[in-house]
Amino acid sequence: LGSDVTFRSLSDHCTYIINEFHTRDCPDFYIIVHNICSTGLQMAQTQLTLSQLATCKRIHFLASIDTFKGPLLWDQGVLSRFKWVWQYCPTYASYIDETSYENSFFVKQSGSVALSALVHVMASLTPNARSIFKLLTQRLEAETAGKKHAAAGIPFYDLYAMCRANFLVNSERTLRAQLTEFKDHKLIKSKKGGDGVEHLKVLVDKSTLKNGVQKNG
Repeated sequence: LGSDVTFRSLSDHCTYIINEFHTRDCPDFYIIVHNICSTGLQMAQTQLTLSQLATCKRIHFLASIDTFKGPLLWDQGVLSRFKWVWQYCPTYASYIDETSYENSFFVKQSGSVALSALVHVMASLTPNARSIFKLLTQRLEAETAGKKHAAAGIPFYDLYAMCRANFLVNSERTLRAQLTEFKDHKLIKSKKGGDGVEHLKVLVDKSTLKNGVQKNG
């Protein structure tokens, strides 16, 4: 939609998208989802977000499910928003092609983000967001240099001060909105220490991070 607006939550983002489709003369937009009940899409928040988009008259979903348990993901509220038209059409084909890529796009069992996923996510971020993420990773790298143990993370307000100094954010709220996007992509996590201070930690191993950042400039 060509907008640089930041949002506090996925729900706010969905509302904005729907309003834009209603107010602009946008063509119908079709979203095709292969296996909407896959591991990477099973979180309730993810399904809720997709169903919210489905309420827009110009946004249409075409999806497949790979298990008879798929519909159990949805409560009546989510189902009423999707308004599925069901078609039973099994192919009886093996899942060789589908499973050969499963570790390329989702979080590995170790909790680290795969390189292909990182490159895709970084490319989808705004230049400002990429700069914030680079600042975060550079600070963490500096803290862990020459140490055997990983750092506990960067205090939130330290990152905020760095971003303000580099003219990347103008308020704490703006930074938190951006960090929420990083968390949604499983790039970072936050945790309060014993002193009650919020610390931010990157969920990407060093080699993957270096290669991913280089590929996106």
